[in-house]
Order: sequence, then structure tokens, then C-alpha cells
Amino acid sequence: MCDTGRFQRAERYYISPEAIENAVVTLRLTELCMPAHAEHLLTTYASMLGTEDKRIAAAIFCTWIAGICGAKYALLTAADPLAHALRLNNLSVQLIRTEGYPEFAFFIHDQGNGTYDQDGDGKELSGELGMFYSSVVRPVIAALAEASQTKPVMLWKQVYSQLYTFMEEEAQDAASEGRRAQIAEQFKTVTWALKPEEFGLRSNPFRITPKFRTDPHPPHDTVSVKATCCLAYKLRADHGYCGGCPILPAVPGEL
Repeated sequence: MCDTGRFQRAERYYISPEAIENAVVTLRLTELCMPAHAEHLLTTYASMLGTEDKRIAAAIFCTWIAGICGAKYALLTAADPLAHALRLNNLSVQLIRTEGYPEFAFFIHDQGNGTYDQDGDGKELSGELGMFYSSVVRPVIAALAEASQTKPVMLWKQVYSQLYTFMEEEAQDAASEGRRAQIAEQFKTVTWALKPEEFGLRSNPFRITPKFRTDPHPPHDTVSVKATCCLAYKLRADHGYCGGCPILPAVPGEL
């Protein structure tokens, strides 16, 4: 039986302590790296979303893929040994039918009982994340890009947008303005330090200077502009664009 307590940090990133019964699709990430399996998942997911466009399915699915990226970062910074269980051959993804939109969950096959000592200078964190993106996330993104006929950089930007949202949520819960600024600065430092080759690209798609605007939707809060459109507006005629969508025209005073 799994130790549910160890998953307190990971569950907000869609990591499940065990496999979920009656999932529509279950794939090991090693299988998801194969374009044929990626296409099967995207076709099934697109149908459940009410579309035939695999590009939309891939874009939205990458916001879920960001979950394992966020979990890796959170577990490493907390020096939690569970971070080292997030390996390509040790993770599976499940597509789950719900009363609303379908959801995804990831579960770890072997949680392990190792230890982890953080060296404190940030170098080990950057190195671990670089290896994780190169060996775990990159092959998945490559397969999804091929299966959906989407440029990989666009899928990476979907991942980044969700990671930025995770960071904003953590900052909102911080006890002080100083701590909020520290969280944002650490996020920038770590994401900008990643190397282009770890993404399989010519440049780091996470090297993005944040922009902000007033949300056109009530209550008109200041929101960050996403790195790319999530395409969710194509699912329903009444959905419209998200408040932080980069497709929306710039407005006077936008930061």
C-alpha cells in the first residue's frame, strides 16, 4: 500500500498515489513516447472533448504534462526523495472520464525509499531538472508533436504557461511580499537556466519575460499573459478567450 502522506506535495500536480480504476486509457510514459500510442491517446481525448482536432487535444494535454514538471520541481526543492521516482519508465498516465471535462492523472509504479540531500547552491537542482526535461518530458513532447502535427515549441509553451500558473498559486499563498518575490525570482532563475538541447530546440522556450494585463472578464484583476493560446476557445462557441490569452489585442497600459 502506498504512503499517502508522501503525496501531499505531489497531488496538486495530478500525481495519484495509485492507479485509478476504470480509466479510459492507461499508458506508461515509455509507451507515450511512441507516436502511435500518442496518437491513440490524443484521438480518444479529442473525442471526449467534443472535437476531432488532435492539435487542441495536444495543447490542453500539455497543461497536464506540466503537472509532472511542477511535481519534480516542488519535490526537489523540498528535498523529497520521491522526486527521484519521477522517471520515464516509472510513470504512467491515465485518461479519466468525469461528469465534466475529462481529466488526467499520473501514478508512480515504484515510489522507492531513497534519500536526497540538497547541496544548497542550486546547481544540483538545475542539473536534476535538466536531466528530467531531457530524458522524461522531451520524448513525450516529441511524440505528441508528431501525432498532432504541431511544432514542439508550441507544446513546450503550453507546459510553461501551466508551470507559471503553479508558481503564481504558490506565491499567492506566501506569507509575505518578500517571500512572493523570492518564489517568482527562483522560478525565473531555474527555468532560464535550462539548456536548449534539453528541450531539443535551438533556444530555451521557457526564457519568457512575463507580461501582465487587466482581465477583460469580471472582476478585472491583473493577470499574466500566457506564453501561447491554449485553444480552449475552439471547444465551445460560448467559451471565448481566456483573460490572459495572447491572442487578445494589447490594451493601453499593458505591462
